[in-house]
Amino acid sequence: MMNRKLKALFRTAVAFVCAVTVCLTALPVYAEDTVESLEQKTNGLQNKLDALNSELGSLSAEITELAAKMEETDEAAKKAELDLAAAKLNEDLQYDSMKMRIKYMYEGGNSSLLQVLFSSKSMGEFLNNVEFVRNVTEYDRNMLSELQEIHKEIQEKEEKLKSKQASLEKMQAEMEVRQETLNSAITSTSGELQASSEALEAAKEAQAAAQKALEEQRKKEEQASVKNDAATDDQGNASENPGGNQDNNSNEGSSTAPSVPADTTEIALFAAILQCEAGSSDYDALLAVATVIMNRVASGKYPNTLQGVIYQSGQFSPTWNGSLNRVLQKGPASLCYQVAQDALGGARLASVSGCYQFRASWTGHKGTVVGGNVFF
Repeated sequence: MMNRKLKALFRTAVAFVCAVTVCLTALPVYAEDTVESLEQKTNGLQNKLDALNSELGSLSAEITELAAKMEETDEAAKKAELDLAAAKLNEDLQYDSMKMRIKYMYEGGNSSLLQVLFSSKSMGEFLNNVEFVRNVTEYDRNMLSELQEIHKEIQEKEEKLKSKQASLEKMQAEMEVRQETLNSAITSTSGELQASSEALEAAKEAQAAAQKALEEQRKKEEQASVKNDAATDDQGNASENPGGNQDNNSNEGSSTAPSVPADTTEIALFAAILQCEAGSSDYDALLAVATVIMNRVASGKYPNTLQGVIYQSGQFSPTWNGSLNRVLQKGPASLCYQVAQDALGGARLASVSGCYQFRASWTGHKGTVVGGNVFF
């Protein structure tokens, strides 16, 4: 019995020294990298959102300027349409006047221009009358030609304005499509930024909670090292090696996989998720959950890191319902730390060595039942 106590005390002392050494020398590399990567992602999304808002602002200014041009063009087109109508009316009136003069010339009776010509009393008077008639007809021709030229210019101007109107309307439609696309991109980026910010805060909280749990565990181990023989005996019984504990708690076999290096933050996180999913008193139940998690780490279908597997979206409910943070703040049980270290060292529960999923046993899912979970 004394030898057993001495062995237990020796194992406790060694574990305490190792834990203190790791706490002093090891840094939570993966957790820090995760926080850093989330910060980089968040900053990148913020920069993208700022650029999209700037582009939207410039586009809005262009749309406003284009609207002013369209309004100006519309007014010019309306005026050109009115000018064209006036020119057409003037041309018609001038043409009607010319027709009336010609008609008067040939059908005016004694007062007609022909009468004026033939009533000339001398050659000089006749020539003067002929010149008068020629001037009248030439005036009519010139006036009509001038009016037709004005009509043509106004018509061309109207056509150009209508073409410009169509071009501006097309530009407006294209800008509205760009504006809608930018608004959609801004909405999407804003959502991504919010999600990334929330994930960053959660990662920082988890990191702080894990560190706090480690500190509390270290204090517990320091206190345990100075207890009397009876307390040391209890501590030794609670810190049995994985093989002995497994033999006492279950008839199931175990297997060994290659060890996985991990820092103290990961061990605390691993122990906490095991306690959330399998309690803190059944070694085999804890090792079964640990086996599934380590199987995922080793599989190419899941994240290749312990923290990545635990925090994978939609997988472990304690990561989003608050129970994981509560365990981390209080500190996982000693048995959970032991199982976490054993699993990282290569220990696996043989009956679930090929499983990647588990559910609560009350769900009735088919599989291997260990503790309160069914594994498949």
